[in-house]
Amino acid sequence: MSAEETGMYDKMLLIPGPTNLSKRVRSVMSEPQLPHVGPEFYAAFKETLGLARYAFRNEKGVQFVFTGSGTIGMESSIVSLVQRGDRTLTLSTGYFGKRMLLLNQIHGAKAGSIDYRDGAHADPDDLRKKLAETKYSAVFITHVDTSTSISNPVRELVEECNRAGALSVVDGVCSVGGVPLDFDRLGADIVFTASQKALSSAPGAVLVAASQRALDAMASRKEPIGSYYMNLLRWKPIMDDPRMYLATPATQVLLALREALTELKEEGVEKRWERHRALGEITRDSVGNWGLDFVAEEGHRADTVTSFFVRNGTAGEVQKKLETDHGVVVARGIAEQKDSVIRVGHFGILTPAELRGALGSLGDTLAALKETAPRAAPAER
Repeated sequence: MSAEETGMYDKMLLIPGPTNLSKRVRSVMSEPQLPHVGPEFYAAFKETLGLARYAFRNEKGVQFVFTGSGTIGMESSIVSLVQRGDRTLTLSTGYFGKRMLLLNQIHGAKAGSIDYRDGAHADPDDLRKKLAETKYSAVFITHVDTSTSISNPVRELVEECNRAGALSVVDGVCSVGGVPLDFDRLGADIVFTASQKALSSAPGAVLVAASQRALDAMASRKEPIGSYYMNLLRWKPIMDDPRMYLATPATQVLLALREALTELKEEGVEKRWERHRALGEITRDSVGNWGLDFVAEEGHRADTVTSFFVRNGTAGEVQKKLETDHGVVVARGIAEQKDSVIRVGHFGILTPAELRGALGSLGDTLAALKETAPRAAPAER
């Protein structure tokens, strides 16, 4: 996508979501309001569901799209699948793995976890041993953790779940659309994402792909699902026939999502994965050139977000100076890493040329603050 198509930005967002939006997506959001029960929105929503299937590569499962954040996707998956007293296992590789564990606990699961240090990936061997020791109804996996930028071997992890007969739920918020993920071939039971990251739309829409096995497990529960809005079984008839509605949708957000998914399909999901791979390499080359340390271990660094260390207490200064001097916005670390980690989001409609320019500004900022002395710009790929 060219700079002309993306338009000029007041600020370049290199945060791990939301991303900059294309002119087309911004234009859709400024159009006159449509009634959510009218024929135009019905047709648009049907198209959105089909485009979402394309993004997930989901032909065999059920596709959901509704108003909410990524956390709504996470909690909907848990509250719909997990009954009070169920044994569940969370692979905790960062802040959002901890959130999945917390939500399992809130909803009454006997929630266990395998906890990894920040920057370490979830090991399929660890999961295999754990599943051999204890019977779990469901396992919760983060594909790419936005806090640590670790990319977990999701296919191998899901395979272990399937061998053990455990349902698998994958947090794809920072991966779907930017990292290879084929729902049908993966064999997971639920994968969820949000609109504002690699799909490059406005925040406010959640997308969930679910297997028939997951839907059957929800339908055979001994106790009813303890939510109205986050009950995926309630949403299923609406996905089958969007002329009905469970709650008033955020129509402009969902129309923007349709446009963003249309752009994704025009680019081609495989080509988008390839572009994100290049963006990840460019960013990793820059961080390595600056001589700074990555949070995520080598071999498991994501193509959608990169986290690296700066001197403790200076992350906020780097963030502020970069935005003030160059109009480029990056994120700090989360929780205990907020003062010592910078997180760079590189996904959505971002082009390699735009990224190189923004990373050049970040390098200048780091050098000015004596964090590093960049040696040379990374070579073009």
